[in-house]
Amino acid sequence: MKPEISLQKRPASLVSLKTSFKTYLIILPVAFMLGRVLPAKGMVPFGLPFYIASHTLDISKIAVAFFVLIGTLTGGGKSKILTTVSSMILYSILNAVLINKIFAKKANTRDNSSKSMLNNVLNAKSYLTYAVPGLFSCLIIEIIAAAWQGMLLYDVLMAILNSLIVFIMVFIFCNFALLFDNSKDTHILSNEEMMSVIITFALSFIGLGEIKPAGFNVRNMTSVLAILIFGYRYGVNAGTAVGAITGIISDVHSATGFFLVGCYAFCGLLAGIFRNLGKTGSIIGFFIAYILAKLYLNDPAMEGLIHLKEVLLAILVFTVLPLKIIINIAEIPGFKTDIHVDRSIFSIRTKDMVVEKLNRFSRVFMEVAKTFREIASAKTGINKQDILSMFDRVADRVCKGCSLCLHCWDRNFYSTYQVLFRIVEKLDKKGYIDNDDIPAYFLERCERVNDFVQAVNNMYEILKVEMMWRNKLGENRAVISSQMEELSKVIAGLSAEIDTHIGFKTELENTLAFVLKREGIKVEEVSAFENKYGKYEIGISHKGCKGRRYCTNIISKVVSQVVEKKMVKDSYGCCRKETANLCVLKLVEEEKYCITTGIACVNKYDEKYGCISPVSGDSYASLSSSDGKHILALSDGMGSGEKAAMQSKATIKLIEQFIESGIDRSSTVKLINSILALKTNEDDFSTIDLCIIDLNGGDIEFIKIGTAPTIIRRKDRVDIIKTISLPAGILSNVEIELISRQLDDGDMVIMVTDGVVDAFTGENGGKEEKEKILQKFVGEIKSINPQAVADIILDEAYKNSGSKPADDMTVIAAKFWKKAI
Repeated sequence: MKPEISLQKRPASLVSLKTSFKTYLIILPVAFMLGRVLPAKGMVPFGLPFYIASHTLDISKIAVAFFVLIGTLTGGGKSKILTTVSSMILYSILNAVLINKIFAKKANTRDNSSKSMLNNVLNAKSYLTYAVPGLFSCLIIEIIAAAWQGMLLYDVLMAILNSLIVFIMVFIFCNFALLFDNSKDTHILSNEEMMSVIITFALSFIGLGEIKPAGFNVRNMTSVLAILIFGYRYGVNAGTAVGAITGIISDVHSATGFFLVGCYAFCGLLAGIFRNLGKTGSIIGFFIAYILAKLYLNDPAMEGLIHLKEVLLAILVFTVLPLKIIINIAEIPGFKTDIHVDRSIFSIRTKDMVVEKLNRFSRVFMEVAKTFREIASAKTGINKQDILSMFDRVADRVCKGCSLCLHCWDRNFYSTYQVLFRIVEKLDKKGYIDNDDIPAYFLERCERVNDFVQAVNNMYEILKVEMMWRNKLGENRAVISSQMEELSKVIAGLSAEIDTHIGFKTELENTLAFVLKREGIKVEEVSAFENKYGKYEIGISHKGCKGRRYCTNIISKVVSQVVEKKMVKDSYGCCRKETANLCVLKLVEEEKYCITTGIACVNKYDEKYGCISPVSGDSYASLSSSDGKHILALSDGMGSGEKAAMQSKATIKLIEQFIESGIDRSSTVKLINSILALKTNEDDFSTIDLCIIDLNGGDIEFIKIGTAPTIIRRKDRVDIIKTISLPAGILSNVEIELISRQLDDGDMVIMVTDGVVDAFTGENGGKEEKEKILQKFVGEIKSINPQAVADIILDEAYKNSGSKPADDMTVIAAKFWKKAI
């Protein structure tokens, strides 16, 4: 089975432990079975080259050697046990001394040409590093054994042949060991490496020996089943290759076994050709090839090698095997199937770069926010320094050319100073001064008293205006600081989201690609993963269907069957890439619940023109987010008419854009409040009424900023949700109160604006009484249709207002119901 590509960082020790266990679980049984298999009588078992190839892995060589020797003792190689052990020991010595000592010493010499030659011929990554010492270790031991027996020419030739077989098989087994190399995150096998894997498993299978329960040869049945599975799963190439290999190894000691090579290869060829017809096509292709091969060869030996009953039983097993099991059996780690993209290295590097850049942006925005916060302190009043500065300007304007300037500002400075502070007291009380506020002795002495009074009043007004704009600037800086801080949090959240685990379901991707191609869909690429909410998201690129709606008629149904979850098109539907002539479809898990909305509204009655206003100051939105939430938004702009409409529409538009961009609700409200706070007119504000409904769990959250209450009509009662807060845009900072409730199947959420609540008047006419009257009225409505409920509430409010609404009225009714399974 292919390992899933995971971008989540797990503890290295835990990963190593799991990987080592899986490696031992496969390597040791294979070593045991290969130790039982000999190329021919009197030859070294395949366990020796497998032991040599195991040196490419970080596992216990003693454990591998032990299982090889146990297999040799229990198999047919008992006579070669001594030479096998001796060859293993000699190879271990050569590997330890020759590779680690001599070559390392050579590499440290100044002979660069020798070093280059060694690196080119015998480098650490080349299989020659293992095959050449293995060749010599086997050859030396075999020559010694031949000399011990009399040094016959036959023994020498067998020694050379044994050594060459070991040399060749080391390459094959090293390719097999590549699957368990932990130093490589992901590796896509070449055709040669894939064949090496098949040969290794096939030779291991021979080591099981002859098992014939009830007269059925398990080896033959398994060979037929393997050809059917690989031919059906991967097509002609894999079917033919597996057929040829199983034919060669099925009876390696018998000359008649070679008849099976052509027979099995031909069967695999036709099984792969007819795979587009499904299992039935592969079975028919295999069976036709088998019958034709038997008729053509017409050899009695063929009947003894593979019986018709064994073929039929293997076909029966293949027929009842589920598709998922077939795919899991045929899945080779690293083997590149119809659609497979090695995302790991590219994705991780790209992710790290993007995360680092986003974190830098987040830190920059946070520093900017701190800077604005530090310089945003507003001055609440006029201080002493401001007064002194004002009087300096007054003196410069009035007293500079006066003949008594030295007398007032030099000789009698302190008395003049006292007069000025008396003037300040009058300015604080009255906001201006006149001649009566100035001491008599100063009036008698000053030649320009009228100019002085006028200049003080003018400068004081200018000072108050300056102070107002300073405070306004400080408020705006505080607002910008808040915006920057929220943007920093949004970017940091985006960075954290990118840095989280993305588990691409490679096995599922290959399964979907295979099944869709079988259904006639020309698939180019499939991507499947679980999002951060644990929900499947599947993207499929395929040749356009030219409006035949394959996306709903075939693809979504097939994907739902494979995933075993109801998958539907996302809100964006099917997108076509004109440049590549491809149709890109995104499927997501269907939510358990659904929302049906009804909306009713009427504009304010314009007393000036004697008719209903053509523009409403209320705006609303109903949208779904990518995390399985449905958002209802309602905004009431200040006043009515075009100005109020502009404010509420801007608020709703920002809500839509922020939420669709994945910004959380709290940051959305704070950003909108700060944007509305950056204004020159104090009357520019609007309410924000948000309902966030979880379509999977049924949770509902309310965020209410200066809004009318929201009503939940349940089966047995009517609940009212309300908060006390100012509309957005009045204060630079807004405190968000999040209210959570649980919805049940059939509940209805009703949102209204102030104009609706104010129309339900009682005896006292208080706000709370109006809300209770509205709550009671909603409980008396019998209809379960949300549009009808919205119309009934609006009609009652309109009637109560005497058909002349004093404010814009809007009602949103949303019914929450569970989808049928």
